[in-house]
Amino acid sequence: MLKDIISYHFRISFLFIIFGVLFGLLYSLQLLSLYGNILTPTDVRSLHISIMLYGFAPLILSILPFALFHKDNLDSYKGNNYLKTYFITWYIFIIFMIFSLIFGNTRGLAFYDFPYELNIILALAGIFYLLAILHYIKQYKVKPLWVKISLFVVVIAPLVLLILMNPSYGQVQYTVSGPHGDNTLGMSLFLVLLYYLSIKLASKEKNIYANSLLWIIPLGFYSMSILYRNFIDHLSYNQEWFLQYLTLLYIPLLYFWFKNAKLKIKENLFLFISIISFVFIDIEGNILFIPELHTLFHRNDLIIGHAHIAVGISFLFLSFSIIKDYINIDKKYILIWTLLLTLIGIVLSLSGFYQADLINVDTRVWWKFRSLFGLLFFISILIFYFKSFKIKISNKLSLYHLIGFLSDGLGAIILILFAKPIYLFLNFQFDFGYQVIIFGFMLGLGITHLLALIKVEYQNILAITTTITRIIVASLFFALYKAQYIDTMGLIVTIYDLSFAFIFISMKNAFYKQV
Repeated sequence: MLKDIISYHFRISFLFIIFGVLFGLLYSLQLLSLYGNILTPTDVRSLHISIMLYGFAPLILSILPFALFHKDNLDSYKGNNYLKTYFITWYIFIIFMIFSLIFGNTRGLAFYDFPYELNIILALAGIFYLLAILHYIKQYKVKPLWVKISLFVVVIAPLVLLILMNPSYGQVQYTVSGPHGDNTLGMSLFLVLLYYLSIKLASKEKNIYANSLLWIIPLGFYSMSILYRNFIDHLSYNQEWFLQYLTLLYIPLLYFWFKNAKLKIKENLFLFISIISFVFIDIEGNILFIPELHTLFHRNDLIIGHAHIAVGISFLFLSFSIIKDYINIDKKYILIWTLLLTLIGIVLSLSGFYQADLINVDTRVWWKFRSLFGLLFFISILIFYFKSFKIKISNKLSLYHLIGFLSDGLGAIILILFAKPIYLFLNFQFDFGYQVIIFGFMLGLGITHLLALIKVEYQNILAITTTITRIIVASLFFALYKAQYIDTMGLIVTIYDLSFAFIFISMKNAFYKQV
């Protein structure tokens, strides 16, 4: 049961990697003046960062406790249903986030740029997640320590989320301009907890012992920093630096865990690469906190390169390590992705050296390399996705859904990315309001057709659903066109959707067989 959930939602959530990398590539091209559209570089950058941070990785990382339950031979029908609801709720959040950012609703933050109100959806997802865990852990006669700690984190996370991200007094809002050693300490602490559970999942050892002070000390100081920043005053640079310095305690902690778990690098390559990149970023982050270096490099491209290693390798590969027993990932992709992400980090770092007046090679040169490596990474993940999840077109209904996905799903993406030049070529006036709503509607239908290709048993009912939706929308746009509320685009939408609806209706009377 859990394997089916992971396989299904891996297919969906991996699409967010594809979209996130695509927006990163487009942002790179925008900086080189090679791409321009309705979206500003700031909005595209925000889309890239937000989708990468809130898409695939957190969704897959949230499977970790359930993989551990599965390792203990536990299963729960109700727990699995709540887990499915959690995924769906998180997808709703991502959809809201993406369209909010497309319309420029940003907060000017590096990592939490979407409207604060959307954290309510995240908190709701957390409730379903908690219910799923509760249905699982009640099967333990004696709850292990990791279960108690995980339960505490899951219970407190929604509340902490709403407090830390509050636009008036939240920890995140206070660290817009940096430095943010306390934020780094807190985020790293959460990641270290995930590393412990991931090492436990990979290990055959029943218990993994290590010096608990190595994580208790950072936890204590991080908690004090939150109270101090919110109720007393801003942290000084030296206080921030001290908190950042405490992250070095995580390095021996990870070493002890990996060693005591008796893990082998070859068998746990994803996890090993993730830990090595985390250690590198931890050391580099502390070096960059030296005041003289901080002045040179803060908020330039070297920091962006630093983030690519942290999120692109450490965060992403940790996710892969959790599902490696459920999803087959060829090791050649591990090496390709590691190489390309490392090269992106290197060229961005060299661009940062230029911006700090330490080398003479212009930023544009390095961003051309960044675009090239980003394109290769984008191509590699597309190849992996379509090779891993072969979609069989075994009947006319599958062909119908494939055409629907290509026309509506990919068509919507093309229009979102290239609407201005397309409308200019067709001599249509582009309205950023209702026409973007059309793109969203197309994207929704495209995703529905894609789900029908993934879940073959639902093909007919999903075809009926899309047909009814198209008929209603076609009639609505025809009425709006005749009433002169919208231009010729309304008539085009009417003809397109009505034609598509009749294609399905005429397919061997499939519609009438179902009803």
